[in-house]
Amino acid sequence: MRYFKTLVVAAACISAFADDADKAKVAADVRILEEIKTRNAIVPNLRHLSDVIGPRLTGSPSLEIANNWAADKFREYGLTNVKLEPYEIPIGWSRGTATLSLVEPTVKPLTVASAGWSPGTAGSVSGPVVLFEARTRKDLEAYKGKLKGAILLRGKPATINPVSDTSYGPGKNKTPKDEPKAKKDGDTPSKRDTEDFKNFHNDLGEFMKREGVFATLRDSGKPHGLLVTTGGFKDDDDRIKAQAPVPSLYVVHEHYALLYRLLTEHKTAPKVMVNITNTFSDAPVTVYNTVGELTGSEKPDEIVVLGAHIDSWDLASGTTDNGTGTSIVIEAARTLSTLAKQGLRPKRTIRFVLFSGEEQGLHGSKNYVKLHKPELEKHSAALVHDTGTGKVLNLRLMGRTAILPVLGPELESLKAVGFEGLIADSSGGTDHLPFEAVGVPGFPCKQDIDEYRFTHHTQSDTFDKAKPANLVQGAQVLAVTAYRIANLEKLLPREKPVKETAPKPSAPAAIGN
Repeated sequence: MRYFKTLVVAAACISAFADDADKAKVAADVRILEEIKTRNAIVPNLRHLSDVIGPRLTGSPSLEIANNWAADKFREYGLTNVKLEPYEIPIGWSRGTATLSLVEPTVKPLTVASAGWSPGTAGSVSGPVVLFEARTRKDLEAYKGKLKGAILLRGKPATINPVSDTSYGPGKNKTPKDEPKAKKDGDTPSKRDTEDFKNFHNDLGEFMKREGVFATLRDSGKPHGLLVTTGGFKDDDDRIKAQAPVPSLYVVHEHYALLYRLLTEHKTAPKVMVNITNTFSDAPVTVYNTVGELTGSEKPDEIVVLGAHIDSWDLASGTTDNGTGTSIVIEAARTLSTLAKQGLRPKRTIRFVLFSGEEQGLHGSKNYVKLHKPELEKHSAALVHDTGTGKVLNLRLMGRTAILPVLGPELESLKAVGFEGLIADSSGGTDHLPFEAVGVPGFPCKQDIDEYRFTHHTQSDTFDKAKPANLVQGAQVLAVTAYRIANLEKLLPREKPVKETAPKPSAPAAIGN
């Protein structure tokens, strides 16, 4: 009741000095917000996806079950043109068992998880642990002829902040999806942008394979025994190239740091035994995006995409990455379809898309963009939810400042549920990026990080970590935003500010000021 009174008061304040058209908009917002607050199906849907269907690795039978379940939900909630849109991945992968044991200078089992699309070993193999710190092609020369039968430790352990620091990942100032800071004019290219870096990493796996490396070890980089998994296949039709050349394991931070100390501080030569039993498919695998539509009343050929990725990693149930986003998209579909039957139909079509293959490199959204290329000029925006169970604080405009005065005033009603507004900054790592790459405005959510640091890609990503009130708020923000964009007079502007570049000096610049 208190929430409803707050909503009504906020709506009244917004409408006090508004014209009839603005009052109608606010009234529609209130109906959307209240429908989601009082009649949502977020918890039962997320519980089923997490506990009954479970982890949804791209290419697995459980992901296809989830695709079909979501399509059935879209139909149940009244969407039209519901379908599974297929595409192929070059090779499927199944997790087997993975064990790692320290056998010298003491005996100790170590806690590990295989990286995705990592091959298995030829049974149990043992070898010395070697610290591998090559960063360039030139560095590889020092390792030639010295790695046969070795298990490589890939650099120093991560710096782990106290558990009270809930920022994303290990270390300070990390953000969801390890997003890079926006570049400024005059910035020096990062090391990752250089051709040497790219060529080095393209060649590294084959170098290890040629040298006879048994396996590589990487730090999970999270506290208190949390494992991490990630990895994937390349955008390549060659099934062999799609596999990682050498078996790869993530090791819990505590055990990785132990191996590093034995090498560097105790000056011992630790020896380990490893056994990995992963398998690959015998042929390419068909996977799907799940799609459904709420057809627009006036401009049905113009599209607003509301999406999330339905695939997950498989150490747990994939609840916060990204069952939460999936359940929010499904709830937005239920709510807007329900209200459309009551006369609140958007002018443009809102297309709800649950992408697959995100965890291996945004493959589902990339394939959506390829398949729908003829329609993209009539896509107004793509909204994407993919950072766990925290509240949606902002929508990032990826530098498209021209959108701020157009869309910002449309979202004032959302302040009543804790939405702080649009921000111009950028982020990477999820399914808005393929839209951005072809000029369609793609808006990722900036969320309260909550416990995402501890659940992301770990065995702790389970249903009990979900916070229903925050998911209600996320569904409210995205449903209202999608509806408002669908009802704008025009498609959202696509231009980004033109960066001014400093003129090149005609003579060498003097050093100093």
